[in-house]
Amino acid sequence: MCGLSLASTSRKPLWGIAIFQIGIASAFMLLFRFPKWMMAAFAGMILAGTLVSSLLKPQMPSAPRGPQPVPIRPVLFRFVIVGIFICGVGCLCFGLFGFVAFMNSWNDWHRYQGQPYHVTTFQVTHVYFQKLMKGGRDFYASGTVDGQREWMSLEPYLRSRPRDLAEVEERVPVGTSIPIYLFPELKGRSRVRVYADTPPADAYHRAAMNAVNYGLTGLAICGALLFLLSRVRQMCFADAPMQFSQSAVR
Repeated sequence: MCGLSLASTSRKPLWGIAIFQIGIASAFMLLFRFPKWMMAAFAGMILAGTLVSSLLKPQMPSAPRGPQPVPIRPVLFRFVIVGIFICGVGCLCFGLFGFVAFMNSWNDWHRYQGQPYHVTTFQVTHVYFQKLMKGGRDFYASGTVDGQREWMSLEPYLRSRPRDLAEVEERVPVGTSIPIYLFPELKGRSRVRVYADTPPADAYHRAAMNAVNYGLTGLAICGALLFLLSRVRQMCFADAPMQFSQSAVR
């Protein structure tokens, strides 16, 4: 809030900001197929924080006393306000998205950590394509690994989402041999992971640490910019009392 006139506004903008935050969080979670209970939890936390802020916000008098502080650098003041808003959204995004990325990689890391595995090949016998709710797509394959039938997700192998089943069949024809890591003690598609130079446990651990580092770095940069912008904002009002006193003497 910048200036007394903005501080005396109604509480409605607080709920507008809350709706904006819920919209960003929900879009991100829908894109990465998060469970609905987690979406509801984030929305509840945002609404609870907004409610507490609105209740604790002091009531401003209807008729303010004395002269109102007016920015003497209006152009700079507008740029500062826009910068503060952008940095605030950046803090929200780095905090929320960094936390979600970290938790996903952290859970996958613990799923594969210490599990025995060996390198082998997945022989494709059939591919599948399903359209999920809200525009999602799932594409996977069945095949044989060491003489046994297994299932695997094709997303890490293709690295881009096909549009339909025909495209999947074209890119992964029957008989394709895919090098994989096989985790015999796991279940479902988690048993089969596409081969890479780094084993899955190490790769997920690295991804979790990168999410922490990038998230904290982004938060630190946005926080430093917010501090600098707040100092610049004060400069916009630095000479205002002197102007009022000079006008009063005249």
